[in-house]
Amino acid sequence: MARRNLTIEGYDVAAFLAHQSIEKLLKAAFALSGKPLPRTHYLEEMASELGLPEDLYDKILDLTSDYTIARYPDVASGVPYELYSDEIASAKVEIAERVLNYFPQCWGEL
Repeated sequence: MARRNLTIEGYDVAAFLAHQSIEKLLKAAFALSGKPLPRTHYLEEMASELGLPEDLYDKILDLTSDYTIARYPDVASGVPYELYSDEIASAKVEIAERVLNYFPQCWGEL
């Protein structure tokens, strides 16, 4: 859905959905590893506890703020859809896809 929102210029929604997909993926990794599910939206906390590679961790940092900025004008100090462009949202969707592609390789390690 994040990728689809890029095609209809829903850039703020695409960024938010990129965040959400990684949040749900990381929480699934906690569940599969038998760890208690964290009650947070901070991706970097979950990525750190799961021991994700540094290059992915650095990319995930770019997604955390989209949980609030893409949704709340008071947090964004403006209208969220005006803050995102195709370039910004596409980069965030690519980050999410990169993280999603990492996990099938490591499920057995969790």
